[in-house]
Amino acid sequence: MAKALPLISCDSWADSINEEDVEPKFKYHRLANDLKYMLNADVITCSAVHLKFLIFGTFRGRVCIFDHQGNSVYSNLSASERYTHQVAVNNIDVDHKGEYVATCSDDGKVNITGLFSSDNNHSLSFGKCIKVVSLEPDSKAHIKRFVVGDDKLILYERNLLKKLKPVELCSVEGSVLSICWHGNFIAWASHIGVRVYDLNERCSLGLIKWEVPPQERLENFRCHLRWSNKHTLLIGWVDTIRVCVIRKRNSIEASTGNLPVYIVDPISTFQTTFYVCGLAPLSAKQLVVLGFRKEKSSCFKAQRPVLCVIEYKMNSSEEICTDSLTLRGFEEYTVNDYSLGGIIEENRFYIVAPKDIVVASLIETDDRIEWLIKHSKFEEAMELISANGGNVPVLSVAKLYVNHLLALKKYDDAAKLCLRMLGNDKVLWEEEVFKFVKCQQLRSVSAYLPTSDECKLDPHVYEMVLYEFLKFDVCGFLNLIKEWPSHLYDGLAVINAIHDNFRKHHANQLLESLALLYSYQGDFESALRMYLKTRMSFN
Repeated sequence: MAKALPLISCDSWADSINEEDVEPKFKYHRLANDLKYMLNADVITCSAVHLKFLIFGTFRGRVCIFDHQGNSVYSNLSASERYTHQVAVNNIDVDHKGEYVATCSDDGKVNITGLFSSDNNHSLSFGKCIKVVSLEPDSKAHIKRFVVGDDKLILYERNLLKKLKPVELCSVEGSVLSICWHGNFIAWASHIGVRVYDLNERCSLGLIKWEVPPQERLENFRCHLRWSNKHTLLIGWVDTIRVCVIRKRNSIEASTGNLPVYIVDPISTFQTTFYVCGLAPLSAKQLVVLGFRKEKSSCFKAQRPVLCVIEYKMNSSEEICTDSLTLRGFEEYTVNDYSLGGIIEENRFYIVAPKDIVVASLIETDDRIEWLIKHSKFEEAMELISANGGNVPVLSVAKLYVNHLLALKKYDDAAKLCLRMLGNDKVLWEEEVFKFVKCQQLRSVSAYLPTSDECKLDPHVYEMVLYEFLKFDVCGFLNLIKEWPSHLYDGLAVINAIHDNFRKHHANQLLESLALLYSYQGDFESALRMYLKTRMSFN
């Protein structure tokens, strides 16, 4: 389980709750700047995330707009109190271009506000609580159509006299709990399930009935709807997620009667271990899900929310990673206090709580490299750099990897890594070889040292290797004298070292080594004398 984390603004306050060492998907930071002043004085009740800005509705009925760093943005919302509400804002929606904002509240009002032009602003009073409103997302007209949900689903559009005309689309079981509009399809939830309305056909495509949780009421949980593309609807409600595709009926289905052209086809349904507070697409088969844990803490308070990446199949799912988040005041919140917004194009997600906003960004190559290095996964880090580049040079990682292998006493592996990564770079070789000196393991790297004319190291390096062999492995010393070209090292220095470290029980190998070294020096008389001594030692 995740360890307790301090309620401070830092990048380390999201902990993986998996016991195994799993590479994280996200990095986190907390929004501040001007936003913190609003949070000190008020409480967020709803939000909308747009590619250009963030909008928050508050408990006191205010509607505030900020940039993605939390700085206030000037607009008609901030210039006038006319289009705010008297009590808590229940829902906010923004059109695709970021020109209009729709809000609704328990004060019975629905406001349509142009952020930078007041020409087409509207304020409608219904005399009863309005929970949801949705703007037409992709309208090319200046005047947006919009949908309001209460005990009916009502579409508002301009008539020939340019007056708003309400059109009842559907009757509702109970009341409309949430709406999500994309293209010609409006998805909405009632007290018994989710429907999709086709604006072209002017008909409902059927009911996706939802299971009522034990000892609970379905309407006590916020239904989270999101279109991942124009024909794929994501639904997260209570502890169940359903992925639906809107497709045309095939010829056999269409021949069975007077049915709508399109059908809602659930392709995956699965349960989660937590209550769903929001969801968004991450990739073709992966979702980002914000969750509220069902279990209370030991103090009978709410636990930290979780941000989870889930990969789904037909009717099953797998949690790829799960992060436990420390948000301000989390112990006092309920499942409906959280929401998840996202800028899908940038893989950036906003976890919104009444007194805190945290941004989760998909980690980039450099972040992944940093994590892999921190967790001693050097081979994976080097592969990642080779495949995707990054600001960290692969040689820097290789050097850290050599240090790591030497610390683990995997000397031969460290030597092979040097051969693989250092190539014919004389300076790098000489730098890394000295790491083997400290642990007296020059013998391990000797077989991999460059000895060609293209990359010849300082003679002192080869002499150090020979001296270590002379001290610990006389047979290996003799083999190197036979194998290495004599111009790599100072032969006289090596001859003197043999005389200084001559040991009778290794006399044969040392005398043969001296004979070879003298012959390399052109001193054949001394070489012959050493060979004769070798024969005498045999006798």
